[in-house]
Amino acid sequence: MKRYLLGWMSAIFAATALATVLSPAVAAVRATGTVTVAWHQPPVINLTLTPNYYSGFGSILATFGTQPSPTHGPGATGVGTGTVDFGTAIAGDTYLYKYAAHLHITTNDPSGFYIYGEAAAAVVNNTDGTTYPVSQALYYLNSSATSDTNTGFSPGLPFAQTSGSVSGGSDSISNPPTITYSSYPSPIALSSTGNGDYYYDYQFKVPDTATNGNYYVWIVYTVVGK
Repeated sequence: MKRYLLGWMSAIFAATALATVLSPAVAAVRATGTVTVAWHQPPVINLTLTPNYYSGFGSILATFGTQPSPTHGPGATGVGTGTVDFGTAIAGDTYLYKYAAHLHITTNDPSGFYIYGEAAAAVVNNTDGTTYPVSQALYYLNSSATSDTNTGFSPGLPFAQTSGSVSGGSDSISNPPTITYSSYPSPIALSSTGNGDYYYDYQFKVPDTATNGNYYVWIVYTVVGK
C-alpha cells in the first residue's frame, strides 16, 4: 500500500552586502515551498498451500482410450496432507497428477500480487544421485476446485529451476527449502485483487534414461505484492 505525506519546507538564506562604502545594508531572503515524502509499506500476505486438495487425487498414466483412475504413492496420505507422490513410474512414460496443489492467498495490497513457482534444484534420484533438469521432467497445468477435466495428454507448462539463492531443503518433508531472489523471474500467475485461489495439476514426463530409484524435487511458491 502506498501512502503520500505532504508537508511544508521552509529555508532561510541570509546574505550580507555593502551597498556603498558609506551605507551598509543587510538583505535577507526567505523561501518557502512544498516537499513530498513517499514510502512503500510492505503488504501483509498470507499463503496457504494444500497438496492433494480434493478427493480423487493421484497420478494417471497417459494412455489412449479411457483414462485409468488416479492412484498415488504412500507419501500422499490423504486429502490436504502428505506430499505429491506419483508412486511407481516407468521410464519413458508420462503421468498426470490430479488435484496436486491449491494455493489460497490473501493480502492487504489493493494492487494484487504475483505468484512465482520454481524448483529449488533439479530432479534428483535419491538412490544413485542421478539428476535431470526439472524443465524436462515436471510440468504444471491449471486445474479446478472440484471438477478436473485434465487428462494424461493435457499440455502443461514446465517448471524452471530457480536462479535465486536456495537455503535449506533435503529429501525430508520436514526440511523444506526457501528461495531468496535478487531479481524475480516471470510469474506463473498474477492477480489484480488482494485475494485468490489457484489450483494446479502436475505432469511428470519420466526421461527414457531414468534409472531405478526414488526421485524427488522441491517446488517452492513465493507470493509478492505488487
